[in-house]
This record gives sequence, C-alpha cells and structure tokens, in this order.
Amino acid sequence: MKRCPQCDERFEDADKFCPHDGGQLLPVPEGSVPTPERVRALVGTTIDGRYHLEEILGEGAMGVVFRARHAVLDKTMAVKMLKIDDHDGSTSKRFLREAKAASRIGHPDIVDVTDFGQLPDGTAYLVMEFVEGVSLARAIRDRAPFSVAQALPIVRKIATALEAAHKKGIVHRDLKPDNVFLLPSYAGQENIK
Repeated sequence: MKRCPQCDERFEDADKFCPHDGGQLLPVPEGSVPTPERVRALVGTTIDGRYHLEEILGEGAMGVVFRARHAVLDKTMAVKMLKIDDHDGSTSKRFLREAKAASRIGHPDIVDVTDFGQLPDGTAYLVMEFVEGVSLARAIRDRAPFSVAQALPIVRKIATALEAAHKKGIVHRDLKPDNVFLLPSYAGQENIK
C-alpha cells in the first residue's frame, strides 16, 4: 500500500504518483492500517466518558465516521476517528488542524466541529454535528440526471460554503459527492451540509 503525503489518500495499486494531485506516493509501513475487527470493536463503546459509538456511518482511507450519542446531553453526534497508527504524530497534528479550521468557519452549510480528543492509545478523533440527510453521491445514483433547476441550488450552496471556508484561509482537500449532504427539503429548496 502507498500513501500520498499531500492528500493523505491511500492506494493499493497505484504507481509512483497520486492520481488526484500528482504527489509522489510513499510506502505505508506495515501494520499502520488497523484490522476491520479493531474498527468494529469500537462500536458499542463509550470514548472519553461522553461519546457512545452506536454504529459506523462511513469509512475512508484515513478514518471512520460513527454515529454517536453524547452521554450527558443525550444528543446524536458524528465522531470521526483516525484509523491509522500515527507513529510520529504528524497525522494527528494535521487532524487537529482540520478540526480547528472547520470549527472556525461558522457557516450554516458547513458541518460544525464541536470537540476533539485522543483515546488512551493515541488515536485522534473529532466530534461533529450529526447531519440527517443523504449524500450527494447517493442522490446522484438514485435521481440523476438532475435538471438545471434541481442542480443549481445545490451548486450555489456548495459554492457559498466554499467561499466562507476560503475567506477563513481554509481549502477543502476532500470535496466530493460523498462529503456533501442534502438535507430534507425546506420550502422546496435543497439544503446541504
């Protein structure tokens, strides 16, 4: 397995360069990706005495997103946890920067990050608001092709959210349909996160 140091994506069968951004791929040390059993074992546990991990919502190259319930507030949250061993701490530091940056934006169409922490084994996690909705990727699979009238409000919301991030000096490095959520319609308009 190889990893791109620029976008942090991992590839099983890539050559020397990242197909996304052209960065030179580096080998991933053996044992740096936990087994599926380790990830599954976190479901049903409570981390930091506050976040009960109820189920896995999604998984990417670097992390896993859980639906969680805040033990005190009894509120549904999303917890994103790194799933790699971070021997030198650089990935955890970048993850913390991502959490801080996202929490600074304060835009209604960007998911709010509310907490950050580390497990006793050093695994970093961040806590976000839980978004009820369907990913744009799923909507495309289920409803494509979109008419211009259907697509325009979605594109407009994505653009205004990106503008808000850019005004804070933040560049979203993983913008894709899987990371855009369409919320239930409000007054005939698609809302996104």
